[in-house]
Amino acid sequence: MTDRELIEGLSGRDRTAINYLVSTYQKKVIKTAYYFIGNLEDAEDLSQDIFLEIIKSIDNFRATSSFSTWLYRIIVNRSINVIRKNSRRKIFENIGHLFQTTNDPDDNTGKEPSVYCDPLEETETREFLNNAINKLSENQRIAFVLNKYEELSYKEIADIMNLSISSVESLIHRAKINLQKRLVSYFSQYSIK
Repeated sequence: MTDRELIEGLSGRDRTAINYLVSTYQKKVIKTAYYFIGNLEDAEDLSQDIFLEIIKSIDNFRATSSFSTWLYRIIVNRSINVIRKNSRRKIFENIGHLFQTTNDPDDNTGKEPSVYCDPLEETETREFLNNAINKLSENQRIAFVLNKYEELSYKEIADIMNLSISSVESLIHRAKINLQKRLVSYFSQYSIK
């Protein structure tokens, strides 16, 4: 099915077009949302909302870009909305934790990541990397994730983000520098002493 046939089918709420949309793009939508929000269940839930939004707003699609570019814009925008919503929730949780005290010696809250090898080291490293990516500015994070995880070209990212290619290059370059600074502190055994 071509993009044009898909768009016309979705506009007419054709069941075949809807099935094609979901079967063709479901993995891509979930994977991209997961890279932004970091939770598979939330990414799967969000994918359903994204498909509903696509179907509801298909008549707003202007063929100035490809269908996949439009799809990525929706995924990115919806994922960022989830991150913002979760950030507000975390702020309130963190405020609550400030007023709690614990006498539990096993409470690791606020401790540095372990430098010793243990069974959880790989998970801890992945979590640290995800946290470092999430601390990038919003535009740096979007450009970096779309380039490194989704393997999109600078041109495709520029279309998705409505930026120039040079702006995307700059965002990705700054994202790499910022990540490198954070990762050097984490992997201090590789830093110059």
